[in-house]
Amino acid sequence: MMLSYPSDRLAERIALRPRVDKLTSVNTTFDHPHDVLRFCEDQPDASLVIVTSVTGGAMRSAGAMMAVSAGRVAGYISNGCVDADIIMRARRGDAGRFVYGEGSPFRDIVLPCGGRIEVHIWSNPDQDLISHAVSALNRRESFTFILNDNFQTVLKPKIRFRIAGRGDALMSLYRLATISGLDVVIQSPDEFDGDYMPLVDPSNVPEIDDDARTAVILLFHDHDWEPEILKQAVEGTAFFVGAMGSVRTHALRCDRLAALGVSGELIEAIRGPIGLLPAMRDANLLAVSILAEVLQVAQSEGML
Repeated sequence: MMLSYPSDRLAERIALRPRVDKLTSVNTTFDHPHDVLRFCEDQPDASLVIVTSVTGGAMRSAGAMMAVSAGRVAGYISNGCVDADIIMRARRGDAGRFVYGEGSPFRDIVLPCGGRIEVHIWSNPDQDLISHAVSALNRRESFTFILNDNFQTVLKPKIRFRIAGRGDALMSLYRLATISGLDVVIQSPDEFDGDYMPLVDPSNVPEIDDDARTAVILLFHDHDWEPEILKQAVEGTAFFVGAMGSVRTHALRCDRLAALGVSGELIEAIRGPIGLLPAMRDANLLAVSILAEVLQVAQSEGML
C-alpha cells in the first residue's frame, strides 16, 4: 500500500500504527510506557502497575509499567514469579504498594539479582491522565506522569528509525527495529508492503520533521538518492545520521555534500560505513550491527 504523508501528518501516521491489542499473543513483550498506556486506554478494566523504586540489581528501572486485564498482559516488571504474583494480585483487585526482594513479606519470591523492587498497582487508573499521556507520546512529546502525588516519572517518546533505502538491507532493519518496539518510518523508491513514504525524485525529497529522538539511516546501493536526504537529515535535529557503503563510498558521499554547501562539521557527524561491527555483508547481520550502533549512541546521550 503506497501512502504519501506531508511532514505535519507524520505524528498522526505513527499514532495510527497497529496497537498492542491487535497482537495475537496473550502476553506482549512490548515494554515501553507508550504501548502499556495504549493498552490501558483500550482495556478500561486493566490495572496499571508502575515500578516506583528499585534498589540493587533489577531487570527494569523506576517508571517501568505493566498493564493487567482479565485476559491479557502488556509489558513486564521483572520476570518469572514476580510478574506472576503481580498479575495474580491485579486480577483479584488488589491495589496499592507492594515490595519484592529485600524487606518483602513475600519470602517465597526471590529476586535472583538481589535488591528490592517497589511497585504500585493502580486498579482503577485515571483514564483522563492515561489519555493525555498517550496523546502527548503520539505527538512525540514528553509527558510527566504523576501517580497519587507520591511518584512521578517523565515519559519520553520511543526512539524512531527513519530508514531510507531499498532492498534486503532495508527489509532486514525494518523487521528488526519493528520487533524491537521502535517507531519506524520507511522511505523508498520501491513499493513497500506496509505504510511508507515514496521517494520519486532524488533531487526533490519529501519534507519531514525529524526530532531529537530520531535516527536517520540510509541503505542505498544507488547513492544518487543520498545527497538531498543526508543534507536534510544533518541540517535537522536527528541525534544519529548514518549511511551504508564502503570507506571509499563514504568519502565520495562527503564530497557530494560539500558541493551542496553542507558544512564540514555537519558532514563529519555522518556515520559511515554504518554499523557497530565493520563490513557486515549479510543483510540481517548488518541490521543487528546498525541497531547496536544507534542504541549505543542513544545510551551515551542519556536517551535510554
